[in-house]
Amino acid sequence: MRGYFSVKTGVAIIIVLLFWVLPGYSAEDIAGADGLSRKPISEYSFPGLHKKISLDVREMDMSQLLKFLATEGDLNIITSKSVAGPVSLLINNVTIGDALELVLAMNGFAYQVKGNIITVMTTAESKTMFGVEFYDQRKTALYQLKYASPKNVAAILANVKSDIGKIVFDDTTGTLVLIDTPGKVKEMDAIIRKQELPTVSRVMPTEVQVFELRYAKIETIKDEIAKVLTPEIGSMRTDIRTNSLVVTDLPHVLAKVEILVNAFDRKVREVFIDAKIVEVTLNDKFQWGVDWSKVIKVAGKFSALTLVPQAGFPLFLDKVTGMGKMTVSTTSSNNKLDVVLEALDTLAETRIISNPHITVEEGKEAKVEVIEKQPYQEQTTTTATGGTTTNALSYQWVDIGVSLSVTPHINQDGYISMVIKPVVSSISSWYGGAPQAAGSVPVVKSANAQTSVTIKDGVTIIIAGLVKDNKTKSEAKIPVLGSIPWVGWAFKRINDEVSKTETIVFLTPRIVNGEAAFLLEKDQPKPLKGLKP
Repeated sequence: MRGYFSVKTGVAIIIVLLFWVLPGYSAEDIAGADGLSRKPISEYSFPGLHKKISLDVREMDMSQLLKFLATEGDLNIITSKSVAGPVSLLINNVTIGDALELVLAMNGFAYQVKGNIITVMTTAESKTMFGVEFYDQRKTALYQLKYASPKNVAAILANVKSDIGKIVFDDTTGTLVLIDTPGKVKEMDAIIRKQELPTVSRVMPTEVQVFELRYAKIETIKDEIAKVLTPEIGSMRTDIRTNSLVVTDLPHVLAKVEILVNAFDRKVREVFIDAKIVEVTLNDKFQWGVDWSKVIKVAGKFSALTLVPQAGFPLFLDKVTGMGKMTVSTTSSNNKLDVVLEALDTLAETRIISNPHITVEEGKEAKVEVIEKQPYQEQTTTTATGGTTTNALSYQWVDIGVSLSVTPHINQDGYISMVIKPVVSSISSWYGGAPQAAGSVPVVKSANAQTSVTIKDGVTIIIAGLVKDNKTKSEAKIPVLGSIPWVGWAFKRINDEVSKTETIVFLTPRIVNGEAAFLLEKDQPKPLKGLKP
């Protein structure tokens, strides 16, 4: 009969198409290889695909037939504009999935299944989209050889593959790729298994390179090197005595190892910190602390100088006055410390109480401390064997003052990031009696803070606001008469004097190379004059 198929012919064609037109394209072999799903439509779990129908259509448009099958099977089918043409079909008691597969294959259409949507397109559109023929019978197999040489195995397989087959190999990585019909791939797989034996040794184009570390330690770098070595090919040996690494691997991997070694094995940069700890006696002008606006005004006569606020920390060390707010600022440019100190000395009595110089490696912590050891008496009672008790006094000491820990980091632009952790401590009260009386213990109050400041090389960090009261006793008496027992008190006077002082810390970090003594460099300013040591 012309223009349609008989039932037997239709069923036979379905069977032939399912087992001959699409051989070897199982879900394991093809799924995900090129973006197209080659699993037969009938194998999907859509319920409507398993519904059986009988059809007798002649010269029906393809789009109308697909619409009919989608309605009967409750399916989501989308077609491209090129899916068209007459279709004639006569089938009896066939599932919708088999019928759809038959119609598409006989008329040269491809399909893609994503989620619950079946997209129908021409095979030309499929090849343009995914780069492969939809009904290509070839299968791809990938091998990672451990012993045999892929080059030698490929030479053997070249005599076995079919005319449409292709063999790709990479002797360096041991990779072998077969592209051929499923039958030929299976045949070549058996040959590969006979060649891939432990008794066969593949000669790898490896090289050996020695890396002698100058600054880094082997323990800190070897784990990072091991991560980039080729598995089962690369190796590394270490020599602690010479601080060297011996690496064996492929040439392109050794290039990566060299990059890592250069990154880790660089000279550690250092930061020279010029610290000046200054004590300012506060007068009536500065009774609440140094007025930095006045200092900048005076300093501005000599140089264009401004202060950049960085952070502020309320310390709450003085319950009566509420004093004790620490501030952190930086100078606006380099080499301005002398100008600031000279301007400060013109406004108040200034004394440098410490001028330490510290050189520290980047990333490590340096400490600057201004500590006063405060004594107090501790009473101990001892009982002898006979029951006699003896009281004794001993002196103990507690640290009071300012402690600064500084951790510098240097970035690629030459800026210095400094993590500053100040600790300020003072005696807030005495427990157990009068201040400094026997058995009285000082109560120490501490304030901790932390800030991070990023500055240029040579810029000064100013940490101010550390105000405290100093109480002193003085005695004035008339000579001779003031020393007479019992009545001498009438001829002398004891004065309690209270003064306020503010401790200011100046930190000037500079990047140094560690090859020369920094203090001897020519560009260092001369010692400041006019300040009391």
